[in-house]
Parts: sequence; C-alpha cells; structure tokens
Amino acid sequence: MVSVYREFSDLKNNVNNSIVIIGNFDGVHLGHQAVINYAKSLKKESNDKILLFTFYPHPLKVLRPENAPKNILSFRSKVLKMKKIGIDIILAQRFNKDFSKISASDFIKIILSQGLKARHIIVGDDFHFGHKREGNITYLKSQEHENNFKVHIIEESSLDNVRYSSSLIREMIEKGKMLEAKKVLGYFHEVEGKVVKGEQMGRKLGFPTANIHYMNTIIPENGIYAGWVKFQNKIYMSAISTGYRPQFEGKKRFLEAYILNFSGDIYGTRIKVSLVKKIRDEEVFSDIDKLKNQMSLDCKEAVKVLEKNKINIL
Repeated sequence: MVSVYREFSDLKNNVNNSIVIIGNFDGVHLGHQAVINYAKSLKKESNDKILLFTFYPHPLKVLRPENAPKNILSFRSKVLKMKKIGIDIILAQRFNKDFSKISASDFIKIILSQGLKARHIIVGDDFHFGHKREGNITYLKSQEHENNFKVHIIEESSLDNVRYSSSLIREMIEKGKMLEAKKVLGYFHEVEGKVVKGEQMGRKLGFPTANIHYMNTIIPENGIYAGWVKFQNKIYMSAISTGYRPQFEGKKRFLEAYILNFSGDIYGTRIKVSLVKKIRDEEVFSDIDKLKNQMSLDCKEAVKVLEKNKINIL
C-alpha cells in the first residue's frame, strides 16, 4: 500500500533510508516508468523505500498561474498508477509562496537529508531547485559526500528522436491523437470520475450516456471517440462524445459515454474512460433522425476500432 504525505516534516519519523525520485510525473508516461524501474533496481540492492517527491499544486499554479499546465491525470489516478508500479511513498509537498523561498542549500540539508533521509536521489538532467531555481545538478552532486547520498542523473527517454514529455502528451490529447499519445503514455489516455446526471438527451434519443465532468485535467479535442469504460471490475466497449453538444447548443464541455451492450443505473458510480481513437468531429445535423442514424454508425465504427485495440481490466 502506497503512503501519501503532504508535508516533508511528517516523514522525519516515518522513514529510515529512502530512494528519492523528484519530479512532477504527470501522466506517469513511459519515460517516468523507466525512471521508476531504475529506482526499483537500486531498491534490490538496499531495500530502501522508494519515495516520489512531487509538488501539489504544481509550482506554476502558485508562481505563474497563467502558465500552469492542465493535468494529464487527476491526483487520485496518479496515486493509483504509482501504487501499481512500485512506489512505496508519495510526498505531494504542499507548495506555496513560503515554500518557494527555501534556498537550494536548505532544500538539500533540511528536506532531502534530514527530512527524507535520502540515500539515493534520482533527478532529470535539467533539474533545478530552491529559491528562483538557484540549485542545479552540479550543485546537488557537490553535496553528495557531506550529506551521505548518491545522485543519479537520468536523461529522458525518447521515441523516434522526440523526448518523452508531459507537454508532448498534452499536445497530442488536445489534438485528439489518442493512438499517438498511447505510444508515449504506455496506455490509452484516461478520464476518471463519478457519473453525474445530465439533461438526459442521450436517453431521449435511445442512447443513454454516462456523463463525467472534467475537473482540472486536460480536455481532448471535441468529437466522437471509440473507447473503453471500466467500472466494477469489468470493461465495456463505448462510443464517447466530448465537447459542447452543438446539436443542442450546449454551453459546457464534458464527456459522455454510451456504453454498448449495457443497461443499468450507474449514477454516482466512479468509472474510468479510456479514449482509444477519434472517429469524427462534432456536427450539427438538419434533423434528429439524421443524428440518430449517425450515432448508430458511430457505434459500429467504435466496435471496429476497439476490436483492434484491446485493454486489460487493470
């Protein structure tokens, strides 16, 4: 079971030696997974705890909110993925303006050494830390002997000479390129949440949908997608709409999934929607019968796509 903490000071008496991985890790993509696997190889030698050190909220949301990125995964989804792939402890350090003023030297001594009892520290090759990003990997490595830890610099993995990055994934998702995003994520992009009641327009059309509101996560390009819906340890083929529903002059973007070969009341149930491939853009039809006919065609196309793109139940 992964343990989650919000303040580094709470860990002082709850961890002995640790292997600390520092980063935002939004999306937990294949590059992130490679770093975690490296940490797991160190754990085999030392049996120390693997501790992911991240910040919540993202520092940019505090320092430059206009530049803050949308999350690929909700915090809950990120924790669940970290648990599955072998993280022992998550420190989602509460970030505020006071914390941003910690010097690079105090960051090393008070937080990494005394607070987290780091014996190994794993960072990317562009890592900066401390007030106004004054610390870098050269300075961090210069403190190894004094603080009795070893610094491991990991270069980001790449795909077709393009670095794995969360910003690349966000761009792909915003353009509806789900199959491309999967190559970097290692899984189909997921939207998770509780099913809420909408205006029940889908039900009136004969296609009842499960609706999810987007929170602070990245929103895929508007359109109709083939995807999988997971809930109660089962997976279902689905035709998914994300956008404003221009046919009905919608004002708010949300996701609605028509779950194939399913009937039942799932309001209030938490579901996970995996978007596999965009089928078409949103459209406005001249009459409702043409819309219903297109929705039937969308379902058939979704089945074709999903038969070629299976997922497991995890």
